[in-house]
Amino acid sequence: MSKTKEIQTTDQIAKFLSDKDNQKYHYNFYEGEDYKIPSGSLNLDIALGGGLPSGAHRFTGINEGGKTSCAMAFARNFQKHFGDKGMIIYIKSEGRFSPEMIERSGIDTDPQKFFCFDCNIFEKVFELIRELVFNNEEDKRYMFIIDSVDALCRVGDIDKPFAESEQVAGGALITSVFLKKMVLPITKMGHTMILTSQVRVEVATNPYAARGGPKVKQAGGNAIKHYANFILEFEERYNSDLIFKNPTATKLDEKGEPIGHYCKIRFRKTVNEKTGSTVRYPIKYGQKDGKSVWRAREILDMLYLFNLIDKKGAWISVSEDLIKELSDKKFEINEKFQGEQRLIDFLEENEKLSDFLYEDFKKLTNAL
Repeated sequence: MSKTKEIQTTDQIAKFLSDKDNQKYHYNFYEGEDYKIPSGSLNLDIALGGGLPSGAHRFTGINEGGKTSCAMAFARNFQKHFGDKGMIIYIKSEGRFSPEMIERSGIDTDPQKFFCFDCNIFEKVFELIRELVFNNEEDKRYMFIIDSVDALCRVGDIDKPFAESEQVAGGALITSVFLKKMVLPITKMGHTMILTSQVRVEVATNPYAARGGPKVKQAGGNAIKHYANFILEFEERYNSDLIFKNPTATKLDEKGEPIGHYCKIRFRKTVNEKTGSTVRYPIKYGQKDGKSVWRAREILDMLYLFNLIDKKGAWISVSEDLIKELSDKKFEINEKFQGEQRLIDFLEENEKLSDFLYEDFKKLTNAL
């Protein structure tokens, strides 16, 4: 169980709260837990105010936008934060989750720390989560990942002909029924839930409507917009988001194969006044054990953000303040680098220096 606390209030209210018949219907005695789970990306953690808190969160966006990969990055850090007390419950309703994704994420697949529930039946998913939350004999902290809510269906629809099946999607069901019953206890008892959902293209029926790119809407109903603390929309990836082996080449065919890309996330809802903002963070291909976020390149981005480096032409100059700070910590760095890739190579070759910069930026993110 989550920590319990004493309630400071009037005698009349205290008597009402303490009544055995009433206790099962409120959560005032649960203290909850004030934690923030990092994503592995400094830019994303800044926008989140340090990380993902307990409660329900929605990851929406197009196919291959990075929703599942980002959710698994949070899951890995959730395990690290809680140790043996932390457990990931991954509800695989779409069938895309693979051993390769587990290997990339670095998730600990110990049966006491991870369970993949292959199920797309709304009622059974609800029953499992309710059982774990309300009968938590081992005092676990759970992160539930439902991937995705749109793939859930009701048990009564399984044997019906398609023409007779309910038209209400699993996403709308889980928002109208499940979240109404479970968001408060999940939050107050110290657990976290990530719900992934799709976006759908809205078909224009008005020939006089303003033209432009296709409009999209978030699937899964409207209720989740109210219940979720954070709603992150993962945006489409374009050529301009790709990271090439030879980025300075003028022709596309001379740049070589992409070695990574920038993941773009728009904050549709936040609890920290970041609603409407967009963040980008770099992904490096071919990485395992939760190292997909390109750490050296993100440090480079942070150096730009805090004006610790300056680029003129092909050369990058390091600020005197940064050189002095690193020197005081017994680190050495060149005053200039010819091109970003040289600086990235330097950061990757000097892991202790990169670790220092990363932790220094992490402190700044916690202060923002």
